[in-house]
Amino acid sequence: MTPRLRVTSLLSVLALLIGVLGTQWLSGRTNEWAGPKHAVRAVHVAPAPNAYRDPAGRAHAPPRVMGVQRPQASSDAAAATPPSPPELVPVSMPALPSRYADLQGHLDGSVVLAVRVDGAGRVLDAAVARSSGDAVLDAHARAVVAGWRFAVPPGYPQGFSGELPMRFGAADR
Repeated sequence: MTPRLRVTSLLSVLALLIGVLGTQWLSGRTNEWAGPKHAVRAVHVAPAPNAYRDPAGRAHAPPRVMGVQRPQASSDAAAATPPSPPELVPVSMPALPSRYADLQGHLDGSVVLAVRVDGAGRVLDAAVARSSGDAVLDAHARAVVAGWRFAVPPGYPQGFSGELPMRFGAADR
């Protein structure tokens, strides 16, 4: 065994030993932690069943529930209904550093933004589709969304557009 291989092996075993001992020590220090003191809520609204299509343009079959009978829909009504545009689903929402003094008095309201996304999910443009009535809050909403990234469903390599409702409240800060 060469000296270089011996030293590398010894350092690997030493790193493994430090990792195991460090994990045991950290586990002992956090053993009695009960978790976060406040309730953690995760809210996710699933997109429409036909919102995502594969690259060939075929719709995926909706899941079937056994034992439930669905009413028969006419094929004419299904053919006349255009496919709904994909839903804007944020995947990265970095916080925008803003001073409370700049937003004081402008913390409550709802804004609907018309967002245009490229094929990588980056925001190309965000315009106010329905204003909150407060120009400062509308500008803040546009600035916040400008740094976000969205999920791009298959079949939309050039990106897509959609509306994004945003609600701001003084209790949210």
